[in-house]
Amino acid sequence: MSLSSYWLMPPRWSSCPQEDIASILDQAFGSADDTQNRTPGSDQHPAEGGVIALAVGPTDANYDFTPTILLLASPIPADTTPEQALTESAVALSDQVPGFRMLDDCPWPTTPESAQLRTGIYIQGRVPITACQWAWIHSDGTNDFLLTATATMTTPAFSNLNEDVLAIIMSLEVRNG
Repeated sequence: MSLSSYWLMPPRWSSCPQEDIASILDQAFGSADDTQNRTPGSDQHPAEGGVIALAVGPTDANYDFTPTILLLASPIPADTTPEQALTESAVALSDQVPGFRMLDDCPWPTTPESAQLRTGIYIQGRVPITACQWAWIHSDGTNDFLLTATATMTTPAFSNLNEDVLAIIMSLEVRNG
C-alpha cells in the first residue's frame, strides 16, 4: 500500500509526474542524499515515507528560481505521539534550513484538517525565499505519518503566488493507496 495525492493546479502551476520527481530533486539539491533519501516510487511501502508529490509554479526570472510545493510523508515512530511529531517538525524546519527564521507557527483553520501552518523566510545565495509549510497527521489504518506540504517561492513573488498556493493546498487530498 502507498500514499497518493490529489490537488487542483491553477493555470500557472503543474504537478510533476512521479517518474520525474527524483531527477528534479537531484537537480535542486545536488544529490539524493540531500533530500534525505525521500524519493517517490509506486511500489514504496508507506512505512518508509517519502515524496508523495511535487508541484512547480512560474519561474521568477529576476532570480531564476522556480517556486515549488513539495508533499512529504514521514513515518511517526511508535514511541512518538502525533503531537510530538508536529512539534519536532517545526524545530526541524528551523534547524535544517540555514538561516531560516520562523515567522509564525499556528493552527490552520481549514483543510487539511488539524494542520499547523508555519511561515518563514531565509536567503539562499542571493535569493530571498519565503516558505509556507502545512504539517498534519495522516493514518493509513496501520501507520501514522507526519505529512508536510512545503511551498517555497521568492519573497518578491509571494504576493503574486500566495492565492495560487492557497488554492492548491485547500484542494489537497492524501489518500491511502
